[in-house]
Amino acid sequence: MDITVAYFHPFFHPEAVKRDFEHIRASGANGIVYAIHEQEEQRWPRDFERGLRLAQDAGLKVYLSLGRFGNLFAGPIFMPSWYTFRHPQSLVKDRHGRAHDMTCFNHESFRSWLFGEVDYYLHTYPLNGIVIDELRVPDVTCFCSVCRALCPDITDLQHFRRRSMIDFLNELFSCVKRANSQAKTSIALLPQDLGLTEELATMPNLDTIGCHLFWQLLGADVSLVETWGQQLVGAVKQQGKRSQLWLQNFNLDEADEQVLDVAFSGLLSAEPDDIACYYFWRNNANPEQVWQQTRGLLRRIPRRQLFWQTLPRVPVPDLAPKEGS
Repeated sequence: MDITVAYFHPFFHPEAVKRDFEHIRASGANGIVYAIHEQEEQRWPRDFERGLRLAQDAGLKVYLSLGRFGNLFAGPIFMPSWYTFRHPQSLVKDRHGRAHDMTCFNHESFRSWLFGEVDYYLHTYPLNGIVIDELRVPDVTCFCSVCRALCPDITDLQHFRRRSMIDFLNELFSCVKRANSQAKTSIALLPQDLGLTEELATMPNLDTIGCHLFWQLLGADVSLVETWGQQLVGAVKQQGKRSQLWLQNFNLDEADEQVLDVAFSGLLSAEPDDIACYYFWRNNANPEQVWQQTRGLLRRIPRRQLFWQTLPRVPVPDLAPKEGS
């Protein structure tokens, strides 16, 4: 069972980052998810590369999450997409012509830009995979000019939108594999989107499907952690994919901390292939206590490799100037 920890902290202080990665590795984790927003790499590529190298030195694989690209994915900072801001013609439009705050993934120019970004990251930096975090499942049927041209039958637009989303993701994961056949691809869903699991599991270039078991954030009873987990794991296993379940160890008050153990036990009982959580993330009443409790929970998991073993470096070319997007 692999353990992944989301590290949503800046890379600006190398000594602090090095210490954090040592703590993460000592918890039994063998990988981190690092989220990047569109403008960040352009402004501090040296810090970005340095942070990734420190992760490698600690024996951690690095999976890059595309934070809010096109306003289509989740990200640790509520930062609007620079692409969407600069390309308002790409916005999703409802049947009344009102624009919504995300790019339509059917726009070929957006796809070309996004796939170019993915290709650049994988060829330039020591990355082990790409994560799609909480894709915004179409809750609005898009009537933009591109969707209307691709699906002139208005009555079918809603179903077309869902088919288009699957096609978009399939093309995105294929792009990752073309850039690096060894790179891992994963997507993390919210519980309300678990109905997509079976369709996603048919994608040949998608390796892992995960679920954010954020019971407290969603105002649900903690018992649903096991229910959601079993639903995800059962559907994924049938298609031969890996399953990944995420523990909510953020946004917890003192009362919530008392049931963190219950949530983790429910997660484990679903028997996922991988487990993921967060490192010192947001809004805990007792951040240090929550992290120490998280470390204790992770030690229950059988280790496939000892924490002090390091992983080989991922070969990567030197940084090259990036063409303007």
